[in-house]
This record gives sequence, structure tokens and C-alpha cells, in this order.
Amino acid sequence: MARILDTAPTFDDFARNAFLESPHIRERLWKERYEGKHREVFDAFYAGSGNADGRANLVRDLSTVRTRVRDAAPVERRLIEEVEPAVQAALGLPADPSPQHVLVVGSFSVDAEVGRLGDDVALFHCLEWFHGEEGMRVLIAHEDTHAWHEIALGVVPPEDDLAWMAFYEGVAILASREVVPNRPAEQYFWYGHGGFGDWLPWCDEHRQQLLSTFAAELEDPTALERWFGGGLVDGRWRVGYYVADALVAGLGRPLPELVAMPVDEATAAIRAALPAS
Repeated sequence: MARILDTAPTFDDFARNAFLESPHIRERLWKERYEGKHREVFDAFYAGSGNADGRANLVRDLSTVRTRVRDAAPVERRLIEEVEPAVQAALGLPADPSPQHVLVVGSFSVDAEVGRLGDDVALFHCLEWFHGEEGMRVLIAHEDTHAWHEIALGVVPPEDDLAWMAFYEGVAILASREVVPNRPAEQYFWYGHGGFGDWLPWCDEHRQQLLSTFAAELEDPTALERWFGGGLVDGRWRVGYYVADALVAGLGRPLPELVAMPVDEATAAIRAALPAS
């Protein structure tokens, strides 16, 4: 059974009591009555990619967010329970130790984040991003793969290595396809978010160009944000995930073998798979 820490009841209690207050007071109460009651959780969340930048805007629409979170929490709990055993089996890992799942409301900073909560590898699921069960099942499979992968590694992987990021994300995409099969191809990259129907055809058309450019930028310290963050490559978001998928699939190795590879071996495999720059 998955280990799940659910902060949604605390959020609902805060939102119910703060509803009639001004946005300024709501934000203060958020910090006191929601984050303050889960200080260890939010310290860990903010130590990663999570941040509070969107909190001020979120409290202005508190009623809508409260309804979304209340609807999302039971669905996400069920999906985690369903998906986690399949991810563990696909990766060929022992059931213990397992990730600590945490349901949070994270101010729209990230949709999910793998980090550390105490001594545990933790997966923070941000309930405010919930938009439908189908896409969330794929997202949970993807992010849960990251959490199990980090447990298998036994170390915190590098955050600034472009080759490692391609391997790390490519393994998660490959696992999500195996665990949640037969979904539209773009769903493994966009998790059901609309408006990206032409993204995958464009990537397919520019495949060799993308691989060559990625190879040329491996040592560029600014490249990680362009390929895997909020930046753009040829006017397109997140094309690093397409490159990662192509490279890891091209290695032709089973998932248990991939997650057992040390970081240096994994990055060497990605570099060898790229065209010469």
C-alpha cells in the first residue's frame, strides 16, 4: 500500500474559515493555518522546485481552488494506490523502501515534485493542477518512476547535467507508457493538457535537428532551462522531453536495467547515442 500524507483536509479547513476575508488576510492565514501546520512538508517542498510565487493570485480565487482540491484529493489518492504497484513492478524494484507521497496545494508552481522529506524520497502531488483522471494517471506514473528511480540510485542525482536529465526523463516516459498503455502519444508528454496537438508532429518533423542541437548544447549551463524548463527551443516548449524519449527508447534496454545504471554510466550512454556535434 502506498504511503500517502494528505494535507488537503487542513487546506479545506483553512479555506472554509478564510473565505470571507480579504485576499491579503487570506494569504497570511494560508501561511499560518495551512503551511504552518505542515511546516516540515512545505520546507521540503520549497527546498526543491516548489515556490509560493502564485499564492497571492491563488487566494483571490480561493473558492474555485477549494472546490478543485476537494474533488482532486480522493481521485489522486486512488490513482496513487493503483499506479504505484505497477510502477514498482515495471522497474523490478523491491517494495521497500518506497516513496512517501504528499498531497499538497502548491500555488501552481509545479504540478509534481520529487524531493526529500526527512530521510524519505518524497513525491509532492500538487492538487491545484488537477484537470482530469486520464492525464493525471499518466503524470503520476511518470513522477512515481522518478521517485522509485531515485530510491534505486541511493543518491540525489545531478540537477544541472543535460545528459543525465535526458536519461532521467526518458526513463520516466518509457515507464509511463508501459504502466499506462494505449494513450494518445502526446499524453505521455503533456498529461492531458490541451492546446499542444501540433507539438509532437513538429518534433517528429525536426527530430534530427533537435538531436544535433541537443548534442551541441550538452555543456551549455543555460541549456537545461531551454530544453526541460520554461524556455524555448525553436519557439517550442519542453522539447527536451521528446529528445529524452527518443534517446532512452533507442538504448533498447529494459526498465529494470535502466534504473540500475549508475549516473556516470547512464550519462555516458546518452552521450554515445547522440550524433557527433
